[in-house]
Amino acid sequence: MPEREDDVPEEAVRDEAAPGDAVPEGTAPDETARDEFARPAPGRARRYALVGARMVAGTVGIAAAAATIAAVGLVPWPTRDAAAPGVEVTPVPADQLRVCAGSALRLGDETGENAGTPVVIGLPSVRADAEGGSLDSAQLPTSDAGNGGAASSPRVLRLASDDAAQVAGAQGQQVDASSYLGYQAASCAEPSGSIWLVGGATTVGRTSILTIANPTEVSAQVTLELYGEEGRIDAPGMNGIDVPAGSQRVLSLAGFAPGLASPVVHIVARGGQVVAYLQQSVVRGLDATGVDLVDAAPDPATDLAFPGVRVVDALATQRAMALEDWDDVVPAVRILNPGTTEAQVTVGVTAADPAVEGTGFTLTAEPGVVTEVALDSGIEADTGVTLADGVYTVTVTSEVPVVAGVRVSAAADIGPIETEGVVEAPVSDFAWYTAAPALQGDALVTVPPGPEPVLAVVNPGDAEVALSVEARGGTGADFELAVPAGGTASAPLVPGTTYLLRDAAGLRAAVSYASDEAMAAYPVLVARPVSGSIVIRP
Repeated sequence: MPEREDDVPEEAVRDEAAPGDAVPEGTAPDETARDEFARPAPGRARRYALVGARMVAGTVGIAAAAATIAAVGLVPWPTRDAAAPGVEVTPVPADQLRVCAGSALRLGDETGENAGTPVVIGLPSVRADAEGGSLDSAQLPTSDAGNGGAASSPRVLRLASDDAAQVAGAQGQQVDASSYLGYQAASCAEPSGSIWLVGGATTVGRTSILTIANPTEVSAQVTLELYGEEGRIDAPGMNGIDVPAGSQRVLSLAGFAPGLASPVVHIVARGGQVVAYLQQSVVRGLDATGVDLVDAAPDPATDLAFPGVRVVDALATQRAMALEDWDDVVPAVRILNPGTTEAQVTVGVTAADPAVEGTGFTLTAEPGVVTEVALDSGIEADTGVTLADGVYTVTVTSEVPVVAGVRVSAAADIGPIETEGVVEAPVSDFAWYTAAPALQGDALVTVPPGPEPVLAVVNPGDAEVALSVEARGGTGADFELAVPAGGTASAPLVPGTTYLLRDAAGLRAAVSYASDEAMAAYPVLVARPVSGSIVIRP
């Protein structure tokens, strides 16, 4: 078997001089040794040559590979700019839905029995209209009040529409029953998965009823978040409230938190979307002194505007405050900061009439705590009326998003109180104002019957707006409203009429009713935007 080159026998690579031969004369021993190491034997030289050849070959191979890689890297690769395939689809606009609150309710009958059972009081007057489509109307089929499908149940307005179509609905009701006396009105609202309600109370003599309607075809699971003057409240039964499709649930707010002077409720729905209202009624001693429906507030924001806040018979209301249990008739603003850090909040109260003095003040809103203060807190006055009769715009500006509501009351004049005995309670009512959203163009608003309705419009812009208001049915007439930059304008409306606010983008508007014995208000609402086209890719 042939031997490998590196297995050659040692004898074959020895030097020709055998060991022990004489060293040539004149050569030093160490030089001989150096010469032996400097001149390798023939076999060893061959081995070194082989190793060197391998190293050269490897180096050349590496260099060649590097050159090849560099060349490949410098050669441009072919490219193609073809876009990914896709199909643009424009969804068919969904029907616009609005739900009206339905009749006033009480818990239990007039004798006080069956306190957990909601009972219908009277019938509301509902008005609805549409532009650009055919409006359908039907009653909600099921309700905890047992009036499903009846005229007293919540009414569902449906408009099969496109981007240009609009629907408007509102209801009003004069309530006159044992422990319930006053006027209430509200706008018919669009279903949502998140609703804020700022208003009501559960202290002695104050009843607040929460109604939640589900007009969709999908069951909704609802969670309640409840806040008060001491912070957020946790109570049994606030999670997983089932609101079946096509039904209305009726809940007592006092069942979750009795003794609240200034509640704020956040309704969160999953599955189907819902519409919610808060009905408040007030009894002072044995006298019924007002009812109202609280509309849904906009989502938390840093700038809120409340147009058309009306103060009527301020002197008479001031006198009524001297009576026992009448301290909550003072005009007030209620604010909740739902965030996690405190905020400085500025409240402005500006009269539509430049000759009427307004006011303003700043307060600190603690996180998760409801703050309620009098609207005249910024006025220093020892006697007399601080906010004169008139139409006001209330603004709330905050460092962080907040929700807010404004309450105003009215009372008939009972004259100076000159006796220490029992004084008969004056006729009275109150209204909760909800912040108005910014309008997006033309806006439709309808006016159910009620006392002295007024349209109030706020212009936050820096240029005057000439707003055209066109009557769309009823006995009202067209008119124009000049809304100054950064200011407010108002005009009386005719009950039973629908109006179109032409080119109202950026403005905020509300309808209010006011007299000694009947107060109510609701904002002019806008529809959520219809979905635009989408691109579907594989």
